[in-house]
Amino acid sequence: MDHRADVAPLGARRPGVRTWRRTLRALALTGRARDAYPGPDARGVLQLGPGPSASALLEDRGPLAPPRLLRPRQGRLGDCWVMAPMVALHETAPERLRALLSAEQDGIVSVHLPGLAEPLRVDRRFPVDERGVFQYGRRDGANPGWVGVLEKAIAAHIAGDYAFLQRGFARFGFEILLGERVHSQLRMPSAAQIIAWRAEHRAIAASTHPFSARVPSAAGPLPANHVFAVVGADARSGHVHLRNPVRPSALLVLDARSFRRGFLSVDVTGPLG
Repeated sequence: MDHRADVAPLGARRPGVRTWRRTLRALALTGRARDAYPGPDARGVLQLGPGPSASALLEDRGPLAPPRLLRPRQGRLGDCWVMAPMVALHETAPERLRALLSAEQDGIVSVHLPGLAEPLRVDRRFPVDERGVFQYGRRDGANPGWVGVLEKAIAAHIAGDYAFLQRGFARFGFEILLGERVHSQLRMPSAAQIIAWRAEHRAIAASTHPFSARVPSAAGPLPANHVFAVVGADARSGHVHLRNPVRPSALLVLDARSFRRGFLSVDVTGPLG
């Protein structure tokens, strides 16, 4: 049988395959973001269903963004690639996060992602379980507030659904929130380097790998394929200080060897001073 008809000529352009990774890469770059959501409702407000770990939506009537911003906390959604950068930015330049939001009437909030020409409008109805408990991102120890609004806007814009927000890379989370390219490196930084970055007001995230659960810590084995915010280090001991977006109030301290063994890469922003 002659197979020549099945072979594309050299130089022929292959059809583009749309994947979540390619979509994130395109959306994250400043000036190239585009709306991946099918469309808003009649009011121009983006709508989402409850997602994979909830059963209904409930309006959040708590504070949106009080003068003191509580830390963001990840809920029952695997979007640490967004939530850990949010924690890192909260530790470094919290007003950058506040500046993304503009409250309107009737519980509508405009979200000004830096890579977009127009704001995204979302309501404050968030996923809950059968008992009416909010399930996804929220202010630590409080209601969803500004954290739930940002998470919802990013989910609607990038994927059109909470479920598809569950995979991604930390540098894309930073880029979406800042509208700036972020440097990634595979070599783990020393405590001195982390201290220098933090002195320059850089936000840092570190990602674990599939075998990180073999590395013990004071909080138990490190979770695999998870992203932490790096918030500091100790120059004398070499220990690294991290915050897990699932438990952001607890400071996790790792010795330098465990940090090198348990983490695969770090993502570092430019100075945010």
